[in-house]
Amino acid sequence: MAGKLRHIILFLLVINGLILNAQNKQQSKITLDYIGKYKDIAMEEMVKYKIPASITLAQGILESGNGQSKLARQGNNHFGIKCHSDWKGKTMRQDDDAPNECFRVYKNAEESYRDHSKFLKNSQRYASLFDLQITDYKGWAKGLKKAGYATLPTYANVLINTIETYNLQQYDQMVVKGKFKHKKKNQEVKPVEQKVDTVKPKPAKKPKKIFGKNNMMAAVPVLADCPVVEMTPNHHFVRENFGAKFIFTKEGDNLENLAKELKMSKNQLIKYNNLKNKTSFAEGEVLYITHKRWKAASGYNVHVIQSGETLSQVSRIYAVKLERLFKMNGLDENSVLSVGQEIRLR
Repeated sequence: MAGKLRHIILFLLVINGLILNAQNKQQSKITLDYIGKYKDIAMEEMVKYKIPASITLAQGILESGNGQSKLARQGNNHFGIKCHSDWKGKTMRQDDDAPNECFRVYKNAEESYRDHSKFLKNSQRYASLFDLQITDYKGWAKGLKKAGYATLPTYANVLINTIETYNLQQYDQMVVKGKFKHKKKNQEVKPVEQKVDTVKPKPAKKPKKIFGKNNMMAAVPVLADCPVVEMTPNHHFVRENFGAKFIFTKEGDNLENLAKELKMSKNQLIKYNNLKNKTSFAEGEVLYITHKRWKAASGYNVHVIQSGETLSQVSRIYAVKLERLFKMNGLDENSVLSVGQEIRLR
């Protein structure tokens, strides 16, 4: 009897674990869908009102419950902004800090995002936030809490955790570096001017040269810009680079834990990444979780080696097997590369 009871309890624990795992995956998908839908609007607002897109997105995610709240669904209100005396538009009632409070209603989500920007920009309460660096999302999160945007005691930490979990700071960098294009107008946005630090900036590095078809210049693939296709239970973003999937490691990651999380064998990770005796990882290392390609994608023929660059780095950038690069270029792991050396990719 006791043995049967143990089996029943074990079965129930397994079922409960599967349900929780499915719920976490569904929640992550809903959040990623929300980010994909509204990130361009958040970047538009950053360009116009100098509010970090990461902060706007994180607040939208939290305040609207990924767009699933009653306010968001029925009133297009993604930030929980209440009526106040100056609001002349439509309203709806909902219990919040007090019963039956008045909230603003918008025609669409874009209007809600714009009103959120104006709400922060035109209020003296939040004026000090605009003295911060535009990429200082932690300062913004703490400043919003201090200014009384929300009553939740841990609001700043929740915002920061949301931003870092979903890598929302990447959208701040896109705007700052002028990589964001208007969704509707499809025109490039000039880089947002940041406040000048007293420290003398380092001289800019010369761009890498990559030659594609007919020996014409082609852009270097940027791994951080690769699209996110899924997320692991421990919030590693799985990205895709020319058909090969990879993650950026986090501080404290090791081979054994990652293999379990990714449901792979340690030998697979070792093989895909030529790891040899490496078992632990620092933050931000590139780790492929599927096979790399036998040759670079069409249009990427030759890579010109820059200072300090290794063949392993070239392998990761183009998702090409390291052993294939060795063979195509008559090199081995002991070969010394020189600046300006051309490496065949196809």
